[in-house]
Amino acid sequence: MWSYLGPLLVYWMALFVSCFVVTEIAQDQLYDAVTPRVGLKIALGSLILAILMVLLPPSYETMFTGNIAWTLLHFIAWFGVFTLIFQFHPPHALGLGIMTFLLVSGFATMGVESMMKPTPRSALTPSRIAAPPIRKSLAPSAPPVAKGNAVEKAK
Repeated sequence: MWSYLGPLLVYWMALFVSCFVVTEIAQDQLYDAVTPRVGLKIALGSLILAILMVLLPPSYETMFTGNIAWTLLHFIAWFGVFTLIFQFHPPHALGLGIMTFLLVSGFATMGVESMMKPTPRSALTPSRIAAPPIRKSLAPSAPPVAKGNAVEKAK
């Protein structure tokens, strides 16, 4: 029970903010007015969607392959929330609900996974061998000085 509370709160917060922005802008642009008590409607709708996302977390890796049935269930739920609770017309709810689900679900899931399943930090061990410097001087090197003549060496 308590293991679901953290992801639920993260999903709810992410969905509330994103649904609030989408609903405010879309209803203002499409209908020239926002429905009354929009904050309470979005709180209820985003809670329903957050519960669904906790029970059936979406994953971009398997959304359209192995888990297509759960993705269709999400599409239906998002369409229902955008139609019945947020009060969009059905064609607008279909487009906005599916678009919002596809954009927000992955980001919200990444947030939940990063907060609830942190990766362990690896201990840094210093290397014992001092590596020689890679950089060298860019100045041309002087030719090696010959010690003695070749003629003297031949003798």
